[in-house]
Amino acid sequence: MSIKTKASIAALVGALALAGAACGDNSDSSSSNAAGTNQSTDKVTAIPSLSGVGTSVKIDAGTAEALKSLGVALAPIGSATFEASSSTITFPITSGYAEIHSDLGAKPGYIQGSIAHDGSGFSLSAGSTKVELSNFVVDPGGSMLYGTVGGTPKVPLLFLDGTNVKVGSDGSGNVVLEGTVAKLTDTAAGALNKAFNVTALKAGIPLGSVRLVAKGTPTTYDAVADKTAVVSRLDGKATNVTLDAGTAKALGTLGVAVAPVGSAKFDAATSTVSFPITGGYAAIHSDLGFKPGYIAGTVLHEASGLRFSKGSKSIDVTDFVVDPGNSILTASSGGKSGIPLLSLDGTAVKVSQEGSDVVLQGTVAKLTSTGAGALNATFGVSDFKEGMPLGVVRLVAASSAN
Repeated sequence: MSIKTKASIAALVGALALAGAACGDNSDSSSSNAAGTNQSTDKVTAIPSLSGVGTSVKIDAGTAEALKSLGVALAPIGSATFEASSSTITFPITSGYAEIHSDLGAKPGYIQGSIAHDGSGFSLSAGSTKVELSNFVVDPGGSMLYGTVGGTPKVPLLFLDGTNVKVGSDGSGNVVLEGTVAKLTDTAAGALNKAFNVTALKAGIPLGSVRLVAKGTPTTYDAVADKTAVVSRLDGKATNVTLDAGTAKALGTLGVAVAPVGSAKFDAATSTVSFPITGGYAAIHSDLGFKPGYIAGTVLHEASGLRFSKGSKSIDVTDFVVDPGNSILTASSGGKSGIPLLSLDGTAVKVSQEGSDVVLQGTVAKLTSTGAGALNATFGVSDFKEGMPLGVVRLVAASSAN
C-alpha cells in the first residue's frame, strides 16, 4: 500500500466539515457514526509538522470586566501580541502534529494531536502580585490547553469547548478552526484565586473565543491498513542522551562545561542527561512509505534543557521539541523558539516496548549548522562543526489511554 498522496487544503477542509464539530468535541461517538463510515476504515489526514501560524483568543467582555473590577490586568508575554481594538491576544504556533480522522468513532476525538506555543503566553497582575502562564500546548483530542506556571509544565489551564467550532481555510491556504470557547479549569481558577486572594474566579468562566490558524503540509493514510500504533497524549517518561566521549573531551579541551537546567538531570556515572517528556503526540507507522517518516509526531520537553558555559559566557537551550518524522530537535534560546539545534540520525534506531511504554534506542543527536554556529559565536571559537555528535538518544514514551 502506498500512502504518499498529498492532500490539498481544500480536501482537508472537506474532510473536517464531515464532523460538524471538531477541536474540543470529545464526546463518545462510537455508538453513532454521523459520517456513515465503517470503523474498520479510518482515513486520516495528518499534518506531521505544524509550522504556524497562531492561536488567537478574543477576550470575553464579561470576563474582562470582572478582571478589571478585581484590579487584575492581563498582558501578553514573550512573542505573544495583543490587539487592543479587538481585545485579542495571539500566541504563535511553534510546532505540533495533528491528525483528522474520518471515522467519528476514533478516540479521544475527531481531531487529535498536540500544538505547541513555546516562548509566549500572558500574565495576570494586581499590585505586586503577578502570575505568568506560558508555553501553551493545545490537546484538541482531550479538549484541553496546558501551560507552564511558575516553572511547572503541563498545568491544565483551559478547557476547550468546541460545540460551535467552524472549520475553513484562509486566503493563504491555512486551516482555520474558529469558535471554540476557552474556559478556566478548576486548577486554573483555584490557583488564581489563591494568588490574588479572591474567590470570584470559578471553573467554567470563559476566557474568550479561540481562532486557531494552522500551517503545514497534509498527508493522507488509512490508519487501519497501515496498522498504525498511536502513542497519544504522551505522559513521559524521558529522553536520555548519553554524551559522546569524543565531544565531551573536545568540550573539556575548550573549557566549555555542559550542565542540565530546569528539570533536566545528569547522571555522572553514565554521562547521561535526562529530559522529562511533558507532552506531545506520536504515531509509529507500519508502512515505511508514509511521509515524512516511519515515526511521526512531536515530543515536548518543557522547562528543561542544557547550559553551555565558559567563564562568564553561557548559553541556555531549553524546551526541546523532538520531531521524529523530520529527524530534528528544536529548542528555545535567548527568547527565540523553534531553533533547529540537533539533527537526529535514526539509521540505527530500534523500536521496542517495555510494558506499555514505547522505547526508541540508538538515534545519534548531531549539531546542526545553526547549533554549531550559535556555540561558536557564544564562545568566540570555530571548533563546533555541523554533524558533531552530542550523543546517543534513548527515548522512553509513556502514553495515556485513548
